[in-house]
Amino acid sequence: MIKSLITLLAVSIAALAVPEESFANKFTTIGGGVSGMDHEKFDILKQIGAYTGTFFILLGILSIVTRNRFESFVGMRMKGEGIAPASYVLLVLGALLSLLFFF
Repeated sequence: MIKSLITLLAVSIAALAVPEESFANKFTTIGGGVSGMDHEKFDILKQIGAYTGTFFILLGILSIVTRNRFESFVGMRMKGEGIAPASYVLLVLGALLSLLFFF
């Protein structure tokens, strides 16, 4: 156990300490970004926000509806307990992301 832990630590330190040549030119091209007009990029981000928000809302509703049925699900609680706070968090995040579509 200790030998494998030492090996893992040595490999991790080597991976962090040894610079890779493949990353040499990436730092100069990060600022280039995605080509295209700004309103097209914003429209794509709005669609992504709407789809992600809808998914979160559906997941929040599903976690409330099935809170007593599935183990290890987001909203799992024992019978007699209230709704898990994670369900409300998913609904609020979904609503905020979906509102991005309208602005």
